[in-house]
Amino acid sequence: MTTLPSTSVTLETRVITPHAGLDAFKDAVASLISGFGQARQLAWRLFVRDTRADHRQSLLGYFWLVLPALANTMTWVFLNNQRVVDIDTGSVPYPLFVLSGIILWTAFNGSIMSMLGVISSARAFLGKVNFPHESLIYSAILKSALDAILAALVLIPALLLFADHFRPESFLFLAALVASIVAGSAIGLLILPVAGLYNDVSRGIQLILRFAFFLAPIIFALPSSGAARRIMLLNPVTPIITTGRDWLTGSGEGMPTGFAIVLVASTALITSGLIIYKVALPHLIERVGS
Repeated sequence: MTTLPSTSVTLETRVITPHAGLDAFKDAVASLISGFGQARQLAWRLFVRDTRADHRQSLLGYFWLVLPALANTMTWVFLNNQRVVDIDTGSVPYPLFVLSGIILWTAFNGSIMSMLGVISSARAFLGKVNFPHESLIYSAILKSALDAILAALVLIPALLLFADHFRPESFLFLAALVASIVAGSAIGLLILPVAGLYNDVSRGIQLILRFAFFLAPIIFALPSSGAARRIMLLNPVTPIITTGRDWLTGSGEGMPTGFAIVLVASTALITSGLIIYKVALPHLIERVGS
């Protein structure tokens, strides 16, 4: 009888403690840079796992990503055809007009809510497993991108049905889709530290977004003047929707300067939000685990 030598394995223990002052921000930046490769790989695995899990027990699968935009569009088209509302969209067919706006708004809205759910979805293992926590952010952005792209595929048959001719500029609509995701992710990421502590924040944001839907040129054109125009221009999604719709349909409402400003500002806010997230996360883990 052979006796096997006993072996002992020493597991590394990592203690997550909050930092104070500028050291917290320096450590956050260094961690984001040094751990980017590992975080990117883990984010992809989390994204694949969550995507499969979301649709494993669904009969319609990814069709659920398209159905809300279609249902919302058909509702407003019906109301407009029945003259319950009377919306003038110029030379752009109303179904194509409202569908393009709803798809861009849905991408923005979905990105915010996906970001706000990062901490709650990982609450069970957030303080127990040693991994780069920014991978949760990257995974949420990937999920938002997939949802938005699949929902936007419905524009292909819509263009074939309602567009008079093909416009090469229509491909630029993808840039507007990316800008919607970036803007939504930036806002969600900035709110995330507070939303991780209080569930009321996410519910409040949902309520605000329902009102904000009518403060953007989604189902009607941007007014040429007046208080309504000034209010809508305060909505960061307005230049994204008007410019994306102009590229897609030639509506003439494009705001390329505003589009560029929103995109650049949102990109900068995502960078700042990631640093704030890394600084705040040890405090959140301490509060969530207590």
